[in-house]
Amino acid sequence: MEKKRKNKIGALELRIISYVQLKRIKILRTGDIFPIIGISAQTEKDVFSKLNNKGIFVRLTKGYYLVPDTLSPTTYPNVSEMEILFYFMKIFQAQFMISGPTAIYYYGYTTQIPNRIYVYNNKISGDRIIGNKSFVFMKTSSKRLKGAEFISNQKGIKTPYASKARLLIDCIYDWNRYNTIPKVFKWINQEIEENPAITEKLVSNAIRYGNRIVQRRLGYLLEIMNVDAKLVEKLQNKIQGTKTIKPLIPNINLKGSVNKKWGLIINGEI
Repeated sequence: MEKKRKNKIGALELRIISYVQLKRIKILRTGDIFPIIGISAQTEKDVFSKLNNKGIFVRLTKGYYLVPDTLSPTTYPNVSEMEILFYFMKIFQAQFMISGPTAIYYYGYTTQIPNRIYVYNNKISGDRIIGNKSFVFMKTSSKRLKGAEFISNQKGIKTPYASKARLLIDCIYDWNRYNTIPKVFKWINQEIEENPAITEKLVSNAIRYGNRIVQRRLGYLLEIMNVDAKLVEKLQNKIQGTKTIKPLIPNINLKGSVNKKWGLIINGEI
């Protein structure tokens, strides 16, 4: 629901609002308007900044502003995180995919609502606040931005989320960032019990987007779950030649038996 606005809107601000509504402009750049409506470049920058501070425009990055679909001098427009993200990524012509805690919550593995949106992409890294929304941008290669499913919001904006299988592999791969081991092993177990067909997708995603330690941990888990031996064999073939021994569960004591087949110290129950 839109909130009532207390800050007054000046005549020039109203003029700019009317212009962008008339032209149906979605992304407004500094320099787009001042020659048309007869103001200086500096005045234009000042007005854009004021409109951003008043919550009418959303400053995406330097020189670029998101214009909400509905503008009013008396109310604050409601712009979602996904709309902000879509147009922010469009400016940088970046490929992206939502994963991590955002997708963990979306798929129902936790009831804890994340306070930031986690975004794999091929252009930007670091934390940013855009339009009072918090984002974590994790730069990766374009080839790792596969395995997404598109989720549409009410405005028809399609946002790529990591598929369930891809997310679960990300939770093994990026366990340190998301604190997801050993929890992810229970999520995988649950998914396979409910939908055995996901097993093949997990193996495929581990081979395409994981590394050897991901493949070893998943392979051990699938083996003790007695899934299709041919799928387990695919992971075993990928780790041939591995000589190092890694813990099944990182960051806890290393006491446990050694599973030479998977090169793991079995230092906890999963």
